[in-house]
Amino acid sequence: DARKIWAFGPDGTGCNFLIDATKGAQFLSEIKDHVDSGFQWATREGPLAEEQCRSVIMRLLDITLHADAIHRGSGQLMPAARKVTLASILTGKPTLLEPFYLADIS
Repeated sequence: DARKIWAFGPDGTGCNFLIDATKGAQFLSEIKDHVDSGFQWATREGPLAEEQCRSVIMRLLDITLHADAIHRGSGQLMPAARKVTLASILTGKPTLLEPFYLADIS
């Protein structure tokens, strides 16, 4: 469902997706920006060589949050979202691509 796409990454324009696939989770509107920032951070600086990630689809399946709103701030959620994204990428066996350059010599 297109309404469940939270973000494109990195920098909001890349080819990576953050998708909300939760059912009945609470407080999602409060944490959406923080999780998105952690996802942007992780896809901008990938797990292998701190290079941008390509073709990553991150689905948020389930979430358990603290009842107290003070524990749902950016200081707690952004690093956690980044670490979860990087760990998920590493479980998918990522590879490094060799860069190539096109030079026109005249």
